[in-house]
Amino acid sequence: MSTETGASGVQIERQDGVLRLTLNRPGRANSLTPGLLDALCEALGGAGNARAVIITGTGTSFSCGGDVAAIRDNSDDPERLQTYCEALLSALNRTLLQIRALPCPVIAAVNGPVTGGSLGLMLTADLSVMARTAFIQPYYAKMGFAPDGGWTALLPDRIGRARTASWLALDTRISAEQALEMGVTDRIADVSALEATISDMLCELEQHDAGVIATSRRLLDRQAGPAGLADRLEAERLAFMTHISRPETRDRMDHFLGATRAAQTAGGRR
Repeated sequence: MSTETGASGVQIERQDGVLRLTLNRPGRANSLTPGLLDALCEALGGAGNARAVIITGTGTSFSCGGDVAAIRDNSDDPERLQTYCEALLSALNRTLLQIRALPCPVIAAVNGPVTGGSLGLMLTADLSVMARTAFIQPYYAKMGFAPDGGWTALLPDRIGRARTASWLALDTRISAEQALEMGVTDRIADVSALEATISDMLCELEQHDAGVIATSRRLLDRQAGPAGLADRLEAERLAFMTHISRPETRDRMDHFLGATRAAQTAGGRR
């Protein structure tokens, strides 16, 4: 097994033909930044003849989506904010499209909570398994962000438009069990059994033609609607860029970050 860990926030491991990519910002709940996503893209580009790719997170979170603190740090300067968010959303969309273009099966091993645009890493994977303690929550209506990461570009294909709209409007927190019932994930497992479940998935995939899996994925993307996936993700990016500059979005970020700091301080006193 070979392992690489860089300052980018992505750990790369190769073993027995499997490329394992671990989001590695545990102190920030593996939140997404342009640098992390660029590194993830680069690692995906090096998949080569891997028989499978696994995407997971380190610590207790899969990923909390875009780093809200980093976005807020740039929000006092409109030009800097637009530059940062352009880099973030463009890198996210490139990553999702690159996952969909891989010639081998992709498994999302969801070890903890998934919020915001990081859901796209699940939606673009061929298979996903969630830890029983994990959950999924949009946070867009709460934050004032427009949906990204495939919430409108990919999720309706799985659960329907009306159900997607309701989830986004109410900002519902969905448990792993609910995600399985809805068809958002393929399997759930206790945290202690997550690795064994991934191994079982790899064994099952080994019996099948990886080329057919990739071709099926490509054909399904073509059937999803008149606009291709790249166009649908681009529409999300444009909406995000419009909403992120609003004063009310900045106020919501301040409220969210203040509440988060207060909760962390209270937790430290116990």
